[in-house]
Amino acid sequence: MMMSRLYHCRKGASAVEFALIAPVFFLMLFGIIEISRMVWTSQTLDEVAYSTARCMSLETGCTDASSQRSYARNRAAHYGVGLTDSDIALSENTMCKGYAGANEVSISLAFVSPVTGFVPGLDTTLNATACYPVMAS
Repeated sequence: MMMSRLYHCRKGASAVEFALIAPVFFLMLFGIIEISRMVWTSQTLDEVAYSTARCMSLETGCTDASSQRSYARNRAAHYGVGLTDSDIALSENTMCKGYAGANEVSISLAFVSPVTGFVPGLDTTLNATACYPVMAS
């Protein structure tokens, strides 16, 4: 009699269902958040590379490698992305996308995520390259 009532009792069904579904739900939720953050960081690096190449070509504030790297680091910090000098490669007077004598900036940054072990593909290096032709003055 007691076993029959226990067998037909449904009071804990919601807790069991939640325990089965919750890990998959949270993995998907945090995976979406981290993939979105990775795409946002990649877009930020593209913008920083383009802005730095443009600064090298047009503005007087980016005249030497030190000021160019400083410009890139400050621009990235404005978006909340930390860069070091070793993440930034500068090339002046190169052939880039059909432009002779262009300035090129390449940025390479290892993407670090707390859920790397759970979501495959998040342990990657993000790369951005941009060039800007030197305008004759």
